[in-house]
Amino acid sequence: MKFRRSLYLLTIAILVFCCSLADAQTDIKSRIVVQVPRDGKLARTRIDSVFIASQSVLWGTAGGVFVENADGFGTWWTSKNAPFKQEEFVAVAARNGEIWIGVRNPAAGQGIFLLDGSTWTRFHPSLNEMLSDLVNCILVDGKERVWIGYEERGIDRYIGEGYGKTTLRLFGGIKVKAGLLPGSVNALTDAGGMIWAGTNSGLCRFNPESEHKAKFESWTFGKNFPDQAVWALIPYGDGRVAAGTDQGFVLPDGAGWKLIGMKDGLSSMPIKALCSEKGRVWVGHTNGLQVYEDGKLSALLYTPDLLPAQSVRCLAARVLPDGSSRIYVGTEAGARVFSIP
Repeated sequence: MKFRRSLYLLTIAILVFCCSLADAQTDIKSRIVVQVPRDGKLARTRIDSVFIASQSVLWGTAGGVFVENADGFGTWWTSKNAPFKQEEFVAVAARNGEIWIGVRNPAAGQGIFLLDGSTWTRFHPSLNEMLSDLVNCILVDGKERVWIGYEERGIDRYIGEGYGKTTLRLFGGIKVKAGLLPGSVNALTDAGGMIWAGTNSGLCRFNPESEHKAKFESWTFGKNFPDQAVWALIPYGDGRVAAGTDQGFVLPDGAGWKLIGMKDGLSSMPIKALCSEKGRVWVGHTNGLQVYEDGKLSALLYTPDLLPAQSVRCLAARVLPDGSSRIYVGTEAGARVFSIP
C-alpha cells in the first residue's frame, strides 16, 4: 500500500516538473532582453519596413531611411540628402553594397530608389519600363536578384542589361497573363529555389530560372488554401512558406496548409508582419506580438517595457553565431530589438 502511494506521489511530482518545464519553455517573455535603439529618432518614430543586411540593418521610417551599423549608430537618408519625398518607405533591401528603397503613399507612388555607393538612381514607369510606381515589396533572392511586387500589374525583376544595339533593358515584368494570381502583390519570398508571391487572391510560386515563361502553381481560398488575401510571407520548413492572411497565419501541414486563427489564441488579425528563427514564428499584429512555438501561441507580448506601441508593422530575425537570436520589431511609435539566448 505504501509502495503504491509512493509511486503515485512520484508520478505526480514528475508530471508537475514536466508541466513546469513546458511552461518555462513557452514563457518567451521571461527570456526576452529588450534593447532600445541608441539612435533616439529610430526609437520613437513610426517604422514602415526593416531589412537585415550583412553588416547593417535598414529601417524605413516616417523620418526617413536609417542605415544602422553594428554599434547602433548610422546614417539617416531623408528628403534633405536624398532624391525622394518624405512619405511611406514601404520596402527596404540591400545587396552587394547597394540599398533599394520603395517609396509611396496610399494613393500614389514614387517608384524605386537605388543608392549605389554615393550615387542615387530613381526608377519609375515614366523613366523606365517598370510595370508600376506603386511598390509594395522588394525581395533580394538567394542569387542576389532583385524582385519588386506592385499594388497593380504584377512583379518586376531588375535585369539591368542591354539588349539590341540602342536599348537598355532594366526590368522584366511578370503579369497575370503569365499565370500570376490577380490583384495586389503584397509579399515576396524565396524558398526552395522558388519565388513565392502573396496576393489579394491567394498564394502562388514560380521557378525564377524560367524568366518570362514562368509556370505558376497557385493556392486559393475554397480550392486548396484556407484563406484568401496573403499579406506576409517567410520561408518555413523544407522549401515551404508561412503566410500572414486576413484570418490569421497559415503554416504548411503535410501536403496542405493549416490556418492558425482566433480560435487558436491569436489576439488580432489580419497578420501583416512575420519572421522566424530557430523554429519559432513571430507574429505581429495591431495588438502587439505573439510567438508560435511547439504548436502553441504565446500570450500577447505587449507591455510598455517591451514595445513602444501595440501596432507591429514589420519584423525581421537574425540568429547570431553564438546561437542567440535577435528580433527586430518596428511599431507605430518606434523600433525595438529583442535578444533571446
